[in-house]
Order: sequence, then C-alpha cells, then structure tokens
Amino acid sequence: MVFVWYAGHALDVNLPQHFAFVALFPALVLACWGWRALWVLAFPLGYLVTFAVPWGDALVGPLQDITAHFAVRALELTGTPVLLNGREIITPSAVWMVADACSGVKFFIACTALGCLYAYLMYQRWWKRVLFVALAAVVPVIANGFRVYFTVLIGDTWGLKYATGTDHMIFGWQFFGTVLVLLLLVGWFFRDRVIVREHFPTNGDKPAGGRIVLWPVAIALLIAGPVLAAGLASAVPPERVHLAAPTLAGWTGPRVAEDGWRPNFAGAAGQVQAAYRSASGGEAVDFFHAVYTGKPRRGHTLITYGNDVYDPARARILASSRRDLEFPGGMRVSARELRLTDAAGPRLVWYWYCVDSRCTASPVLTKLLQAWEVLCGRVPRSSVWALSLPVADGNADRARKTLLAFSRALPMARMPDDVHSGGKQTVAGNTP
Repeated sequence: MVFVWYAGHALDVNLPQHFAFVALFPALVLACWGWRALWVLAFPLGYLVTFAVPWGDALVGPLQDITAHFAVRALELTGTPVLLNGREIITPSAVWMVADACSGVKFFIACTALGCLYAYLMYQRWWKRVLFVALAAVVPVIANGFRVYFTVLIGDTWGLKYATGTDHMIFGWQFFGTVLVLLLLVGWFFRDRVIVREHFPTNGDKPAGGRIVLWPVAIALLIAGPVLAAGLASAVPPERVHLAAPTLAGWTGPRVAEDGWRPNFAGAAGQVQAAYRSASGGEAVDFFHAVYTGKPRRGHTLITYGNDVYDPARARILASSRRDLEFPGGMRVSARELRLTDAAGPRLVWYWYCVDSRCTASPVLTKLLQAWEVLCGRVPRSSVWALSLPVADGNADRARKTLLAFSRALPMARMPDDVHSGGKQTVAGNTP
C-alpha cells in the first residue's frame, strides 16, 4: 500500500493516494495479527476502505440526468406542461436547472453507507443484507427525483418564492430525513434475531511470535514512502513552451478571442486561445490548446480539480455526448461534446486530451496513458484541445456542422512542430 501511495504521489493522482492510505489499516492488521484477525474485522475494515475514500464525483453527471428525466416524466403524468432541455426543466413558471448540488450524490452515498451498516447489524441472512443494501442504493435516487418534482410543482403552483432559497433547503432536509426514517422502519420489521457467537483464541490474546518482528518492518515501510517522495521531489521549474495558433485554410484568423468562453488550465507550460471565422462569412469558432510537459506533478497537472474547458461559476452543463472526429492525415479522435448554458445563451464545446500522439476524451484514460509513459521511462507531453461556439437560435445541428468543418481544417499531425521551448504564449498568424 505504501508503494501504491507513492505511485499516486509520483503521478499526482489523488485517488490511489486516498485508497492506499485507508487500505493501510487492513494491511497492518493482516501483517501484525494475521488472517484470523482480518476475518474477524472484515466488515469494519471493508466499510472503512469503501466509504472513507472519496469516489462519488463520477456519479454526479449520471445522477443529474436520471433526476431530470424522472422529474419531467412525473410532471407529465400529473398534467404539468413541461419541456426537458438537457438538464433544464422548462415549465410555464420558470426554467429549472438540475445543477450538481441537485444530483443527490451526497444523499446517495450517505444512504448507501448507512444501509450497509444497518444491514450488517440487523440481518444474519446474506440475501437480506444484499436486498437491503440494494434498496438503500435505489431509494435515494428515486427520492431525489421526487424531491425535484415536488420543488418544481410547488414553484409552478404557489410561486417561486416557496420553491427557492431557504424554503428549498429546508424542504430538502425534511424530505430526505423522512425518506431515511421510512427506509430504516421498513428494514426494522424484517430484522433477524441477534445470535451472539463467542470466539476463543487458540493461542492466547497475543500475536504470534513470528509476527512481532513485522512491527518495526511495517513502521519502516510507513516512513519510507513519504521520505522517498520528499527525496525524489523535483525542484526544477516546469518548462515553458511557445504555442502558435495555426493558420487554417478556409478560415480567417487567428484573432484574439473576444467572447466570454474562457477555459481554465492552471500550471500549463504553454497555452493559446484564438478565434476564427469561416471565409464564407459563417459563425466564429473559438480554439483553445494547452500543453503540459514532463510527468504530472503538483501544480502542473492536466487532469486535476479546477482544470476545465468552461467556468463552472458562469456556465452549467445541459448535456454531454461523444463525437468521433477525423483530422487531415487520417487521424481519428473521440471527442467529448458539452452543451452549456450561461448568461450569453447556449454554447457547444468539443474537447479531447492527448498524451503524445494518443488522444481520448476520457480523463481516466488520459491519466493511465500518462502513468504508462512515466513507468516506461519516457517524458510525456500532455495537451488539451477545445473548440467552442455559441448556438445561434437554438440550432445545435448547425453549430455541430460548423465545429466539424473547423476540426477537419485543424492540422493535428503538424501541431507539435509549432511548439518551441523558452517562449511566452502568444497568438500568431494572420489577423485580418
């Protein structure tokens, strides 16, 4: 576990570090007291490893989509005029956004964790435990859909002031509290009779003599990871590179981007943002490219919290999907499409990541590619590419055709030749 933590630290990946730290506790029990003690403590140690590691971020988007579709379907069944636009619920009274906080991921994790503990304490039969844990995982998802449905219904019937602000938060607390109490009451009626089993140690209460020597070894390993990380930490500042925005056939530019779309990738070795317009007088497209050199490290990591192709404080995601792109030279890339909404209106963003010549829209796969390059002794160069334009008159298909035409003009295979060390980031090219 120490070496798993060190690998996560060396690659600046938080999840392996969190997991390795928590998993040290069952590893120490196994090393110092053996398999018998580990089996006796299997549930509390497994519970610790499962719920002490932060793993719920990936569930936010899917839970938002489930909640939005559930609420809209419930509103339709009760006769409320409603329209679903991605994660926006449009009713005669207002436009409701199923934001990150409305996904119900916190209630889902809390209810599942409590359900596991409740099932372990109240049931002896394995099938009852599995059934109750499954119920504890499904109920919060359905309950959150009903919470959003009732919120919209209250706002549409009695006014927005009763469905927003403090009233909204109090209603959510009361609703989730009621659901949790009802879930526990249902489980109580099917509880099993408690059976007390006594376990007598076969060799006394002390650990076996051979394992006593493992204590100093375990302590030494616990110290070795942080010491090794501190000793190998690089004090060399990140390399600075110069990126030049390309001149594209059939597009005028590059010019300075003027609209409100601003991707944020802190710690990049170099980045460039420019605007282009079709030579035929079509819509303007914004282009963004950022490069990270060397292995991922603190303050210089492509995939990390806060690095994104949009500003979460100014825009919200309506929908997300995948787009397959083909660039000059036959290079194919699977990109991610985000349909955003902000103060200026709807917007489309296409983006993908590259580690050397391999590109993907998956941040997890990008991290794995970076780790593989580092483990192979190579120095990876990672980058992010993003294209964006506003959706005029709600015509998303027209915007997609514009982005597709722009992507086909990008010289992806030649872009690394435009990168030079030591310069500051600029926008180069012909400005009309």
